[in-house]
Amino acid sequence: MPEAQAQLSAQKSLVTEDWAVVVLGFVIIIVLVAGFLVPVPQFGWKSFDDLFTTVFSIDNLVKILLQFLFVFVAAVAGTFLTGRPVKSCLLVFPVVYVLTLIALILAGNSEIKALNLEAVIFSLAVGLLIGNLFHLPEWFRASL
Repeated sequence: MPEAQAQLSAQKSLVTEDWAVVVLGFVIIIVLVAGFLVPVPQFGWKSFDDLFTTVFSIDNLVKILLQFLFVFVAAVAGTFLTGRPVKSCLLVFPVVYVLTLIALILAGNSEIKALNLEAVIFSLAVGLLIGNLFHLPEWFRASL
């Protein structure tokens, strides 16, 4: 058994993954109903000027950071609830988030939108490229 899997099986989870999703879902709903709304960043762009004035504007980058912090807290809480190594989540989640941002920015181009290509396709392509071109450590894979 690889070391990362041995670590995972040795830790005690508070709840199963299914219940962790339910608990976190209720917490997120309560937070949102209480009035904390996470601003939604914009990823749509037509030209490189648009890209830098809209997507990479300071206002939009702040929205992206706030969204990251909100989702990061939920991911760490889910990791803790399921008994997985929190350290791995702290290292892996930001990498996955940045890759997701890249996919969203690529899919935000008006030419790409006209072809009906969504961010999911780019996420899949990026994941396949990374998974086939690089050897990811077992602890990284286990954290995913």
